[in-house]
Amino acid sequence: MSTPDHATNVRHLFAQVRDLPNCARHARLRELGADPLVIAEVDAWLAADAATSALDGVPGDGEGVRSELRAGDELGAWRLVHELGAGGMGAVYLAERVDGHFEQQAAIKLIRGIPAPETFVHFARERQILASLRHPGIARLLDGGATPGGQPYLVMEYVDGLPVDAYCRQRGLDLAARLRLFLRICDAVQYAHARFVVHCDLKPSNVLVRDDGHPVLLDFGVARALDRVPSASEARSVSAWITPRYASPEQLRREPVSTASDVFSLGLILFELLTGRSARLDTDDHTITLLGRAAVRPSELAGEVVWGGRLRGDLDAIVQRATAANASDRYESAEALATDIERHLAHRPVLARTSSVAYRGSRLLRRRWPIAVAGAVLLASAAVFTWRLAAERDRALVAEREATVQAATAERVSAFLVSVFNVSNPKLNAAREISARAVLDEGAARIESELVDAPRVKAKLLDVLASAYRSVGEPTRAVALFRQAIEAYSSPAVDLPLAAAAAWSQLAVVYSNNKYAASDAQAAARESLRLREQHAGADSLDMADALNTLGVVLEADDRFDEAEALLRRAMAIRRARLGDASLQVATTTHNLALVVDGRGDPAGAAKLFEEALAIKRAAVGEHHPDYQSSLANYANALGHSGRREEAAVALQRNLELAVELYGADSHHVAIAHNELGSMLHDLGRFGAAADEYRSALALRERIDGKGSANTALPLNNLASAYEDMGDIDAALPLFRESLALRRSTQDPGSAMILRAENNLARALTGLDQLDEALPLIESVSAALRARHREAHINTARIEAIHVDALLRADRLDEAAAVEARMARPVDATDRRWSALVAITDARLANRGNDTGRALSTAKIAWEAMRTLWGEQHPLIVEAGLLYAEALRRNDQSADARALIDRVRPLAASSLVAASPLRRRVMAWR
Repeated sequence: MSTPDHATNVRHLFAQVRDLPNCARHARLRELGADPLVIAEVDAWLAADAATSALDGVPGDGEGVRSELRAGDELGAWRLVHELGAGGMGAVYLAERVDGHFEQQAAIKLIRGIPAPETFVHFARERQILASLRHPGIARLLDGGATPGGQPYLVMEYVDGLPVDAYCRQRGLDLAARLRLFLRICDAVQYAHARFVVHCDLKPSNVLVRDDGHPVLLDFGVARALDRVPSASEARSVSAWITPRYASPEQLRREPVSTASDVFSLGLILFELLTGRSARLDTDDHTITLLGRAAVRPSELAGEVVWGGRLRGDLDAIVQRATAANASDRYESAEALATDIERHLAHRPVLARTSSVAYRGSRLLRRRWPIAVAGAVLLASAAVFTWRLAAERDRALVAEREATVQAATAERVSAFLVSVFNVSNPKLNAAREISARAVLDEGAARIESELVDAPRVKAKLLDVLASAYRSVGEPTRAVALFRQAIEAYSSPAVDLPLAAAAAWSQLAVVYSNNKYAASDAQAAARESLRLREQHAGADSLDMADALNTLGVVLEADDRFDEAEALLRRAMAIRRARLGDASLQVATTTHNLALVVDGRGDPAGAAKLFEEALAIKRAAVGEHHPDYQSSLANYANALGHSGRREEAAVALQRNLELAVELYGADSHHVAIAHNELGSMLHDLGRFGAAADEYRSALALRERIDGKGSANTALPLNNLASAYEDMGDIDAALPLFRESLALRRSTQDPGSAMILRAENNLARALTGLDQLDEALPLIESVSAALRARHREAHINTARIEAIHVDALLRADRLDEAAAVEARMARPVDATDRRWSALVAITDARLANRGNDTGRALSTAKIAWEAMRTLWGEQHPLIVEAGLLYAEALRRNDQSADARALIDRVRPLAASSLVAASPLRRRVMAWR
């Protein structure tokens, strides 16, 4: 952030003339040495001041209105170093971290003076907008909070650079370099537009360029979110705080803004970069107005730049179209503007100019001048080679036509999306608030009726909207649109097999993540792989995506060996093509961690998740869906490895982040409630866990409807919480409902159905409904032995239930036989499996006549459960009771009483009054 001296001078001049009559202000400014350009800036501040009638919206003179803090003060972990600049809402300071954890610089934005309510609104909106934008060309939001005096502040990435116009001058950039730099600016603006954000104040000083040539957008203080309608007071204050010199005509008229407003400002920045002069030299300069009417060309106004003549034609037309006075005459988006510049750089016809045979031919010759020269030589040498030239010409024309089709497709896509954005225009929808989801619904509804004549455009838009629905947590809409996109891509009229393969891959992930049938997910993933094997290279990134997706869906079905092999192939390709620090490598690392966790090595999984999080943090920051996804799974791995308190803290943060990123009513937030509930459950906080499960269930029912497939998981988990509290009567109907939902959506014998049947069998056994429980147990046991073939914890779980059911039926010999063949852990460090075996052995031994064996097995179970769950967890109560009973049978009554005294408070505080286990503990004598 630069030019603090200039900003200080403008503030000083403003303070000198603010209280003077209008007629005397310019004379006084000239007396103080202000040039026409500075006078124009002061005029802008005076206009803003008059519009807002408040002191907090203007720059102070150092003695008047100022921020609560100043250089040298500390704010949380930061110390303010010096002021970088000031604007309508506040001042920005360079700050350095002083908490001693690590060295870091940041830019802190503070409100100046006593803010009006609108100022707080703008600050809150800027924080929300910045939190949603993760792009290397947009300054990141790092933190935020309130000062001791209660005023909000933002901590942003510090960008050490120069305004884009100053950077171009100091580095002596030529025309092509300036255009390439401008393309990177357009990319950042387009990223914001794609997320329904319009900057509203684009100007050279808000685009800083680092030493490495990387431009970064700053100051989203007056940005607009297109998916919400501002209040009248907000709209007035935004109009007051914009920079009039770069504002679009509709902004100056205080009309609703759109992406076209930013395109206008980009056009003025481009004009200045191309001509080397300001778009407005002084208050009497009407260049901007003339550009808007196409009454003047940049090439006619170029300053001392050596390339002035090269602006004629394409670049004149591009600037005139971008700065057209009528928004509908401009480029539909920053992407469309950038595409035309790319076409100019590639010597292709630009869409801003009227097409003609002569123009297209000149572009073709410019691109292929070596061929044209060679053709002339050949024609002069021998007429026999003319057919080769004709063939070359035909190929060039075919390529030209394809390029034209591509450009027309991009133009049509952009136009359609911008027209869909207009659903958020308050003039068109004044009666209602428009959400991002409503904008998507508008687009989806219009595709069928408006794009019948453009199958390629229709296919692309179906794909784009499907991805958007997937991102906002609408899997049902995403599935339908992906399938339509695949059909369109595969049709003879479009015939884009690689695009269809990419859509198949996304569809497979939606199926897998939202508990659709495993066979559907695997079929979609395998079709993506088949198409890419046919049409993409074996070591291509397309192939890596297909391998990664198939690995993901196989992992979800507990097919860990197959999944790992595919994921490692994908990882090898991505590392070779992208390096070790790419987001795609982080994604595959995340998926490998899921495999490792599923195999029973949560500590190993946690390390892999840490690697994935580190890459994602560096690439996109922590306020990003990719980071949030890995954070949730990392927390679960921590919990599975015994670090449950840390896991609960991480999952609470995950829930907050999900609300931030997706809004309170979303599938992602439902998942976050469920995951937090699971960890609280593991911590023995059954009541708190049940509250989180109920929140997840209510969200699922509100979003998908009661009885949807997505309610199966929170139903199952809520039933488990009731079961562990000893209220099996409440748990049983929920287990039944969850299983019925899974049977209606999953393939018979799938891992999800088997887990649900396992849970129902355990609840039936706990209620002594053995006639129903035993056949179900035997069915699940056979299916799991066939699936896993060797020792596996899932097999051990159903065998433990089988032993318990046979003991309740007084079939001790059969129970002993099942216990003898029960799957045992190969690795003794697997504490969950070891504890399960120990408690099963203790239950069996406690029913026998060998009091010595009963005592030894009960002691082992007691130690195993305490090691697994800790001293204060309710799940150790049963092991404590078994051990106490074994101690009493071995004439160690005092030790038995002491043990019961240890577990009785846990039973009283965590188990319902009707729990059989609680009654046994409380009645123990």
